[in-house]
Amino acid sequence: MKRIPKKLRNNSMLQKRHVLSYRKFILVSFIFLFGCGPTKLTPQLPTSTVVIHLSPTKTVLLSTPPSTPTPVCPDIDPKVEYTPPRSNDEIADNILAFINNGGDLDKINSYFVQFPKTLDILATDLNDDGFNEIIIAGALPLEMQAAGDGVIYVLSCTQKSYQIAKQFDLHNIFSARVIRTEKLLADYPKQSIIEYFPVSGWASDIVVIGFMNGEWKVLLHASEFSPKLVVFDQDNDDNKEISLHSFTTATQGPQRIRITTFKWNGQNYSPVSNQLMPGTTRVEYLDDAQNALHQGDISMAIAHYDRAAHDVSLGNFASRGELQQNQTDWADDYQISFALFRLSILWFTVGDTNNGLSILQELEDQFPINKPGSEFTQAIRIFYDEVIKGRTSKEACNAVTLFFTENYPDINTHIGDWGVSVTDYTAPLELCFHH
Repeated sequence: MKRIPKKLRNNSMLQKRHVLSYRKFILVSFIFLFGCGPTKLTPQLPTSTVVIHLSPTKTVLLSTPPSTPTPVCPDIDPKVEYTPPRSNDEIADNILAFINNGGDLDKINSYFVQFPKTLDILATDLNDDGFNEIIIAGALPLEMQAAGDGVIYVLSCTQKSYQIAKQFDLHNIFSARVIRTEKLLADYPKQSIIEYFPVSGWASDIVVIGFMNGEWKVLLHASEFSPKLVVFDQDNDDNKEISLHSFTTATQGPQRIRITTFKWNGQNYSPVSNQLMPGTTRVEYLDDAQNALHQGDISMAIAHYDRAAHDVSLGNFASRGELQQNQTDWADDYQISFALFRLSILWFTVGDTNNGLSILQELEDQFPINKPGSEFTQAIRIFYDEVIKGRTSKEACNAVTLFFTENYPDINTHIGDWGVSVTDYTAPLELCFHH
Protein backbone atom coordinates (compact mmCIF):
# COMPACT_ATOMS: atom_id res chain seq x y z
CA MET A 1 0.00 0.00 0.00
CA LYS A 2 1.28 3.32 -1.09
CA ARG A 3 1.85 5.70 1.80
CA ILE A 4 0.51 9.23 1.44
CA PRO A 5 3.06 11.84 2.16
CA LYS A 6 2.61 13.49 5.52
CA LYS A 7 2.23 16.99 4.05
CA LEU A 8 -0.61 15.95 1.73
CA ARG A 9 -2.26 13.97 4.52
CA ASN A 10 -2.36 17.07 6.72
CA ASN A 11 -3.88 19.18 3.90
CA SER A 12 -6.66 16.64 3.31
CA MET A 13 -7.59 16.55 6.99
CA LEU A 14 -7.69 20.36 7.04
CA GLN A 15 -10.08 20.45 4.09
CA LYS A 16 -12.40 17.94 5.81
CA ARG A 17 -12.46 20.08 8.93
CA HIS A 18 -13.36 23.18 6.86
CA VAL A 19 -16.22 21.35 5.14
CA LEU A 20 -17.51 20.03 8.47
CA SER A 21 -17.35 23.49 10.05
CA TYR A 22 -19.22 25.02 7.11
CA ARG A 23 -21.95 22.36 7.30
CA LYS A 24 -22.34 22.96 11.04
CA PHE A 25 -22.64 26.69 10.44
CA ILE A 26 -25.40 26.17 7.88
CA LEU A 27 -27.26 23.76 10.19
CA VAL A 28 -27.03 26.06 13.22
CA SER A 29 -28.13 29.06 11.15
CA PHE A 30 -31.11 27.13 9.77
CA ILE A 31 -32.16 26.01 13.27
CA PHE A 32 -31.76 29.51 14.63
CA LEU A 33 -33.79 31.12 11.89
CA PHE A 34 -36.66 28.64 11.66
CA GLY A 35 -36.83 26.62 14.85
CA CYS A 36 -35.10 28.22 17.77
CA GLY A 37 -36.48 31.76 17.96
CA PRO A 38 -37.53 32.75 21.49
CA THR A 39 -41.04 34.03 20.45
CA LYS A 40 -43.09 33.66 17.30
CA LEU A 41 -44.31 37.17 16.33
CA THR A 42 -47.55 37.86 14.47
CA PRO A 43 -47.14 41.00 12.38
CA GLN A 44 -49.89 43.69 12.33
CA LEU A 45 -50.86 43.82 8.70
CA PRO A 46 -52.61 46.51 6.68
CA THR A 47 -55.93 45.55 5.16
CA SER A 48 -54.36 45.53 1.69
CA THR A 49 -51.79 42.82 2.64
CA VAL A 50 -52.31 39.19 1.53
CA VAL A 51 -50.89 36.51 3.85
CA ILE A 52 -49.73 33.22 2.24
CA HIS A 53 -48.78 30.24 4.51
CA LEU A 54 -46.27 28.08 2.70
CA SER A 55 -45.44 25.81 5.63
CA PRO A 56 -45.92 25.72 9.39
CA THR A 57 -42.71 27.68 9.81
CA LYS A 58 -42.71 29.98 6.82
CA THR A 59 -44.97 32.90 5.89
CA VAL A 60 -44.77 35.15 2.84
CA LEU A 61 -46.38 38.62 2.83
CA LEU A 62 -47.50 40.07 -0.47
CA SER A 63 -48.56 43.76 -0.43
CA THR A 64 -51.33 44.79 -2.78
CA PRO A 65 -52.46 48.32 -3.69
CA PRO A 66 -55.21 49.68 -1.35
CA SER A 67 -58.67 49.21 -2.80
CA THR A 68 -60.98 52.16 -3.45
CA PRO A 69 -64.32 51.84 -1.60
CA THR A 70 -67.24 51.47 -3.92
CA PRO A 71 -70.42 53.49 -3.32
CA VAL A 72 -73.01 51.67 -1.22
CA CYS A 73 -75.85 54.17 -1.60
CA PRO A 74 -78.76 53.48 -3.95
CA ASP A 75 -78.25 54.68 -7.52
CA ILE A 76 -80.74 57.23 -8.83
CA ASP A 77 -83.25 55.76 -11.24
CA PRO A 78 -85.09 58.50 -13.18
CA LYS A 79 -87.91 56.09 -13.92
CA VAL A 80 -88.94 55.87 -10.26
CA GLU A 81 -91.89 58.16 -9.55
CA TYR A 82 -92.85 59.54 -6.17
CA THR A 83 -96.09 58.27 -4.66
CA PRO A 84 -97.28 60.54 -1.80
CA PRO A 85 -98.03 59.01 1.59
CA ARG A 86 -101.59 58.33 2.67
CA SER A 87 -101.04 60.10 6.01
CA ASN A 88 -98.47 62.23 7.76
CA ASP A 89 -97.50 59.32 9.99
CA GLU A 90 -96.10 57.55 6.93
CA ILE A 91 -93.97 60.41 5.60
CA ALA A 92 -90.63 59.19 6.97
CA ASP A 93 -91.13 55.59 5.80
CA ASN A 94 -92.56 56.84 2.51
CA ILE A 95 -89.49 58.98 1.75
CA LEU A 96 -87.13 56.19 2.81
CA ALA A 97 -88.80 53.70 0.47
CA PHE A 98 -88.67 56.16 -2.42
CA ILE A 99 -84.98 56.95 -1.92
CA ASN A 100 -83.98 53.31 -1.42
CA ASN A 101 -85.71 52.42 -4.69
CA GLY A 102 -83.55 54.96 -6.49
CA GLY A 103 -85.89 57.94 -6.34
CA ASP A 104 -84.63 61.45 -7.12
CA LEU A 105 -84.88 63.95 -4.22
CA ASP A 106 -85.99 66.71 -6.60
CA LYS A 107 -89.24 64.83 -7.20
CA ILE A 108 -89.99 64.89 -3.45
CA ASN A 109 -89.29 68.61 -3.20
CA SER A 110 -91.51 69.38 -6.18
CA TYR A 111 -94.37 67.52 -4.47
CA PHE A 112 -94.11 69.10 -1.01
CA VAL A 113 -93.76 72.66 -2.34
CA GLN A 114 -97.53 72.74 -2.88
CA PHE A 115 -98.18 72.69 0.88
CA PRO A 116 -98.16 75.87 2.99
CA LYS A 117 -96.10 74.01 5.58
CA THR A 118 -93.23 72.51 3.66
CA LEU A 119 -90.42 70.04 4.13
CA ASP A 120 -86.93 71.04 3.04
CA ILE A 121 -84.74 68.15 1.88
CA LEU A 122 -80.97 68.30 1.32
CA ALA A 123 -78.30 65.69 0.52
CA THR A 124 -74.83 66.43 1.91
CA ASP A 125 -71.99 64.61 3.67
CA LEU A 126 -72.14 65.66 7.32
CA ASN A 127 -69.93 63.02 8.94
CA ASP A 128 -67.02 62.79 6.46
CA ASP A 129 -67.69 59.15 5.56
CA GLY A 130 -67.62 59.90 1.84
CA PHE A 131 -71.37 59.40 1.38
CA ASN A 132 -74.22 61.89 1.52
CA GLU A 133 -76.59 62.03 4.45
CA ILE A 134 -80.10 63.25 3.69
CA ILE A 135 -81.49 66.00 5.91
CA ILE A 136 -85.29 66.33 6.06
CA ALA A 137 -86.49 69.40 7.97
CA GLY A 138 -90.06 70.56 8.23
CA ALA A 139 -93.40 70.50 9.99
CA LEU A 140 -95.90 67.72 10.51
CA PRO A 141 -98.75 67.44 9.81
CA LEU A 142 -98.81 69.40 6.56
CA GLU A 143 -102.39 70.66 6.75
CA MET A 144 -102.64 74.42 7.25
CA GLN A 145 -105.14 74.25 10.12
CA ALA A 146 -103.19 71.75 12.20
CA ALA A 147 -100.81 72.78 14.97
CA GLY A 148 -97.56 71.47 13.57
CA ASP A 149 -94.71 69.65 15.23
CA GLY A 150 -91.31 70.15 13.71
CA VAL A 151 -88.95 67.36 12.85
CA ILE A 152 -85.40 66.91 11.59
CA TYR A 153 -84.58 63.51 10.13
CA VAL A 154 -80.98 62.53 9.43
CA LEU A 155 -80.87 59.63 6.98
CA SER A 156 -77.58 57.73 6.68
CA CYS A 157 -76.56 55.34 3.91
CA THR A 158 -75.53 51.80 4.92
CA GLN A 159 -75.40 48.62 2.82
CA LYS A 160 -77.27 49.86 -0.24
CA SER A 161 -80.06 51.56 1.71
CA TYR A 162 -80.81 54.63 3.80
CA GLN A 163 -81.93 54.38 7.42
CA ILE A 164 -83.00 57.00 9.99
CA ALA A 165 -79.82 57.73 11.93
CA LYS A 166 -81.35 60.47 14.12
CA GLN A 167 -84.64 62.28 14.68
CA PHE A 168 -84.92 65.67 16.39
CA ASP A 169 -88.41 66.86 17.44
CA LEU A 170 -89.63 70.46 17.76
CA HIS A 171 -93.04 72.04 18.48
CA ASN A 172 -95.26 74.86 17.18
CA ILE A 173 -93.65 74.69 13.75
CA PHE A 174 -95.18 75.99 10.52
CA SER A 175 -92.39 75.35 8.01
CA ALA A 176 -88.62 75.11 7.74
CA ARG A 177 -85.68 75.66 5.45
CA VAL A 178 -82.03 74.58 5.51
CA ILE A 179 -80.20 77.93 5.44
CA ARG A 180 -76.70 76.62 4.81
CA THR A 181 -74.37 73.68 5.38
CA GLU A 182 -70.69 74.29 6.04
CA LYS A 183 -67.76 73.43 8.28
CA LEU A 184 -68.08 75.61 11.37
CA LEU A 185 -65.65 73.85 13.72
CA ALA A 186 -62.02 72.89 13.21
CA ASP A 187 -62.21 69.45 14.81
CA TYR A 188 -65.52 68.21 13.38
CA PRO A 189 -67.21 67.67 10.00
CA LYS A 190 -69.73 70.06 8.45
CA GLN A 191 -72.86 71.29 10.23
CA SER A 192 -76.34 72.22 8.96
CA ILE A 193 -78.07 75.45 9.99
CA ILE A 194 -81.87 75.21 9.82
CA GLU A 195 -84.53 77.90 10.34
CA TYR A 196 -88.00 76.99 11.62
CA PHE A 197 -91.03 79.28 11.37
CA PRO A 198 -93.73 79.06 14.09
CA VAL A 199 -97.44 78.36 13.79
CA SER A 200 -98.16 80.99 16.46
CA GLY A 201 -95.89 83.83 17.56
CA TRP A 202 -93.32 85.78 15.63
CA ALA A 203 -89.90 84.41 16.60
CA SER A 204 -88.08 81.98 14.32
CA ASP A 205 -85.99 79.09 15.66
CA ILE A 206 -82.40 78.70 14.47
CA VAL A 207 -81.15 75.14 14.92
CA VAL A 208 -77.61 73.89 14.19
CA ILE A 209 -77.05 70.13 13.99
CA GLY A 210 -73.85 68.14 13.46
CA PHE A 211 -72.06 64.83 13.97
CA MET A 212 -69.74 64.82 16.99
CA ASN A 213 -67.90 62.00 18.72
CA GLY A 214 -70.01 59.32 17.10
CA GLU A 215 -73.46 60.86 17.57
CA TRP A 216 -75.79 63.48 16.07
CA LYS A 217 -76.32 66.54 18.26
CA VAL A 218 -78.04 69.93 18.38
CA LEU A 219 -75.21 72.45 18.76
CA LEU A 220 -77.35 75.60 18.90
CA HIS A 221 -81.06 76.34 19.37
CA ALA A 222 -82.04 80.03 19.52
CA SER A 223 -85.25 82.00 18.93
CA GLU A 224 -85.21 85.51 17.43
CA PHE A 225 -87.51 87.90 15.53
CA SER A 226 -86.74 87.84 11.78
CA PRO A 227 -83.10 86.79 12.26
CA LYS A 228 -80.35 87.35 9.72
CA LEU A 229 -77.35 85.07 9.98
CA VAL A 230 -73.69 86.09 10.05
CA VAL A 231 -71.12 83.26 10.29
CA PHE A 232 -67.45 84.22 10.61
CA ASP A 233 -64.32 83.23 12.52
CA GLN A 234 -63.99 86.45 14.50
CA ASP A 235 -61.07 85.50 16.74
CA ASN A 236 -59.07 83.34 14.26
CA ASP A 237 -59.26 80.14 16.33
CA ASP A 238 -60.61 78.10 13.35
CA ASN A 239 -64.03 77.84 15.04
CA LYS A 240 -66.65 80.12 13.52
CA GLU A 241 -68.88 82.35 15.62
CA ILE A 242 -72.59 82.66 14.78
CA SER A 243 -74.27 86.07 15.03
CA LEU A 244 -78.01 86.63 14.73
CA HIS A 245 -79.21 90.09 13.71
CA SER A 246 -82.84 90.40 14.79
CA PHE A 247 -85.52 92.84 15.91
CA THR A 248 -86.20 93.46 19.58
CA THR A 249 -89.94 93.05 18.95
CA ALA A 250 -92.34 92.08 16.21
CA THR A 251 -95.44 93.67 17.75
CA GLN A 252 -96.05 96.94 19.60
CA GLY A 253 -92.97 98.90 20.48
CA PRO A 254 -90.04 100.41 18.61
CA GLN A 255 -88.25 97.85 16.46
CA ARG A 256 -84.56 97.96 17.16
CA ILE A 257 -81.80 95.78 15.75
CA ARG A 258 -80.18 93.46 18.30
CA ILE A 259 -77.03 91.45 17.55
CA THR A 260 -76.56 88.26 19.57
CA THR A 261 -73.28 86.40 19.07
CA PHE A 262 -72.75 82.74 19.95
CA LYS A 263 -69.32 81.14 20.43
CA TRP A 264 -68.28 77.48 20.52
CA ASN A 265 -67.37 76.40 24.07
CA GLY A 266 -66.30 72.82 23.32
CA GLN A 267 -69.76 71.34 23.89
CA ASN A 268 -72.20 73.69 22.15
CA TYR A 269 -72.72 77.27 21.02
CA SER A 270 -73.44 79.67 23.89
CA PRO A 271 -74.15 83.45 23.81
CA VAL A 272 -71.18 85.68 24.53
CA SER A 273 -72.55 89.13 23.61
CA ASN A 274 -75.87 90.86 23.12
CA GLN A 275 -75.68 94.33 21.58
CA LEU A 276 -78.30 96.86 20.52
CA MET A 277 -77.79 99.03 17.48
CA PRO A 278 -78.24 102.80 18.06
CA GLY A 279 -81.89 103.74 18.52
CA THR A 280 -83.91 105.91 16.17
CA THR A 281 -86.65 106.90 18.64
CA ARG A 282 -86.58 108.87 21.88
CA VAL A 283 -88.12 105.94 23.74
CA GLU A 284 -85.12 103.74 22.89
CA TYR A 285 -82.71 106.23 24.47
CA LEU A 286 -84.91 106.46 27.54
CA ASP A 287 -84.65 102.66 27.68
CA ASP A 288 -80.84 102.76 27.29
CA ALA A 289 -80.61 105.32 30.09
CA GLN A 290 -82.73 103.17 32.41
CA ASN A 291 -80.55 100.12 31.65
CA ALA A 292 -77.45 102.18 32.43
CA LEU A 293 -78.97 103.13 35.80
CA HIS A 294 -79.64 99.46 36.56
CA GLN A 295 -75.95 98.78 35.88
CA GLY A 296 -74.81 101.70 38.06
CA ASP A 297 -73.35 103.58 35.08
CA ILE A 298 -74.41 107.15 35.95
CA SER A 299 -72.20 108.71 33.28
CA MET A 300 -73.79 106.68 30.47
CA ALA A 301 -77.27 107.35 31.85
CA ILE A 302 -76.56 111.11 31.70
CA ALA A 303 -75.41 110.76 28.09
CA HIS A 304 -78.55 108.84 27.05
CA TYR A 305 -80.98 111.22 28.81
CA ASP A 306 -79.14 114.17 27.29
CA ARG A 307 -79.58 112.78 23.79
CA ALA A 308 -83.21 111.82 24.40
CA ALA A 309 -83.90 115.40 25.49
CA HIS A 310 -81.98 117.28 22.80
CA ASP A 311 -81.60 115.20 19.60
CA VAL A 312 -84.26 116.60 17.26
CA SER A 313 -83.68 113.77 14.74
CA LEU A 314 -85.16 111.17 17.08
CA GLY A 315 -88.67 109.97 16.33
CA ASN A 316 -91.51 109.80 18.83
CA PHE A 317 -93.26 106.58 19.74
CA ALA A 318 -96.63 107.10 21.42
CA SER A 319 -97.57 105.09 24.47
CA ARG A 320 -100.48 102.68 24.43
CA GLY A 321 -102.50 105.09 26.60
CA GLU A 322 -101.86 107.98 24.22
CA LEU A 323 -103.00 105.85 21.31
CA GLN A 324 -106.19 104.87 23.14
CA GLN A 325 -106.98 108.45 24.20
CA ASN A 326 -106.01 110.04 20.88
CA GLN A 327 -103.18 112.03 22.49
CA THR A 328 -100.32 110.94 20.23
CA ASP A 329 -99.41 114.58 19.53
CA TRP A 330 -98.29 114.89 23.14
CA ALA A 331 -95.79 112.03 22.97
CA ASP A 332 -92.72 114.18 22.26
CA ASP A 333 -93.58 116.75 24.97
CA TYR A 334 -93.88 114.11 27.67
CA GLN A 335 -90.82 112.12 26.58
CA ILE A 336 -88.58 115.23 26.34
CA SER A 337 -89.78 116.66 29.67
CA PHE A 338 -89.28 113.28 31.36
CA ALA A 339 -85.73 113.05 29.94
CA LEU A 340 -84.92 116.56 31.22
CA PHE A 341 -86.45 115.75 34.63
CA ARG A 342 -84.22 112.72 35.10
CA LEU A 343 -81.19 114.46 33.63
CA SER A 344 -81.49 117.28 36.16
CA ILE A 345 -81.82 114.79 39.05
CA LEU A 346 -78.66 112.98 37.89
CA TRP A 347 -76.64 116.21 37.79
CA PHE A 348 -77.77 117.02 41.34
CA THR A 349 -76.95 113.43 42.36
CA VAL A 350 -73.32 113.68 41.20
CA GLY A 351 -72.94 117.06 42.93
CA ASP A 352 -73.01 119.22 39.80
CA THR A 353 -75.51 121.84 40.94
CA ASN A 354 -74.77 124.20 38.05
CA ASN A 355 -75.74 121.66 35.37
CA GLY A 356 -78.68 120.53 37.49
CA LEU A 357 -80.02 124.09 37.73
CA SER A 358 -79.37 124.67 34.02
CA ILE A 359 -81.58 121.72 33.08
CA LEU A 360 -84.19 122.82 35.65
CA GLN A 361 -84.32 126.22 33.95
CA GLU A 362 -84.64 124.54 30.55
CA LEU A 363 -87.67 122.63 31.82
CA GLU A 364 -89.31 125.81 33.14
CA ASP A 365 -88.72 127.63 29.85
CA GLN A 366 -89.83 124.82 27.56
CA PHE A 367 -92.69 123.39 29.64
CA PRO A 368 -94.50 126.13 31.53
CA ILE A 369 -97.61 125.44 33.60
CA ASN A 370 -100.57 123.95 31.67
CA LYS A 371 -98.44 122.72 28.77
CA PRO A 372 -98.21 118.92 28.32
CA GLY A 373 -95.06 117.86 30.15
CA SER A 374 -95.21 120.65 32.74
CA GLU A 375 -95.87 117.99 35.39
CA PHE A 376 -92.13 117.27 35.30
CA THR A 377 -91.27 120.97 35.57
CA GLN A 378 -93.17 121.12 38.86
CA ALA A 379 -91.66 117.81 40.00
CA ILE A 380 -88.04 118.88 39.51
CA ARG A 381 -88.66 122.09 41.45
CA ILE A 382 -90.01 120.01 44.36
CA PHE A 383 -86.96 117.70 44.19
CA TYR A 384 -84.52 120.65 44.25
CA ASP A 385 -86.32 122.42 47.10
CA GLU A 386 -86.09 119.25 49.19
CA VAL A 387 -82.37 118.86 48.42
CA ILE A 388 -81.45 122.41 49.45
CA LYS A 389 -83.33 121.82 52.71
CA GLY A 390 -80.82 119.04 53.44
CA ARG A 391 -83.06 116.13 52.51
CA THR A 392 -81.52 113.03 50.96
CA SER A 393 -82.17 112.14 47.32
CA LYS A 394 -84.48 109.35 48.46
CA GLU A 395 -86.48 111.74 50.67
CA ALA A 396 -86.69 114.22 47.80
CA CYS A 397 -88.00 111.49 45.48
CA ASN A 398 -90.60 110.50 48.07
CA ALA A 399 -91.89 114.06 47.97
CA VAL A 400 -92.02 113.94 44.16
CA THR A 401 -93.93 110.62 44.22
CA LEU A 402 -96.48 112.10 46.66
CA PHE A 403 -96.93 115.08 44.33
CA PHE A 404 -97.59 112.83 41.32
CA THR A 405 -99.92 110.55 43.24
CA GLU A 406 -102.08 113.41 44.59
CA ASN A 407 -102.11 115.63 41.49
CA TYR A 408 -101.39 113.47 38.42
CA PRO A 409 -102.21 109.87 39.26
CA ASP A 410 -102.56 109.07 35.51
CA ILE A 411 -99.10 110.36 34.60
CA ASN A 412 -98.07 106.85 33.48
CA THR A 413 -100.56 107.13 30.62
CA HIS A 414 -97.76 109.06 28.88
CA ILE A 415 -94.68 107.53 30.44
CA GLY A 416 -93.92 103.83 30.48
CA ASP A 417 -96.31 101.81 28.33
CA TRP A 418 -94.35 101.81 25.06
CA GLY A 419 -94.33 98.13 24.20
CA VAL A 420 -92.71 94.86 25.18
CA SER A 421 -89.15 95.64 24.10
CA VAL A 422 -88.43 98.72 26.25
CA THR A 423 -88.63 99.79 29.89
CA ASP A 424 -92.13 99.80 31.32
CA TYR A 425 -93.16 102.24 34.09
CA THR A 426 -96.46 101.29 35.72
CA ALA A 427 -96.74 103.66 38.73
CA PRO A 428 -95.71 107.22 39.76
CA LEU A 429 -93.32 105.68 42.30
CA GLU A 430 -91.03 104.53 39.45
CA LEU A 431 -90.59 107.94 37.81
CA CYS A 432 -88.17 109.39 40.38
CA PHE A 433 -85.52 106.68 40.58
CA HIS A 434 -84.21 107.39 44.12
CA HIS A 435 -86.90 105.40 45.91
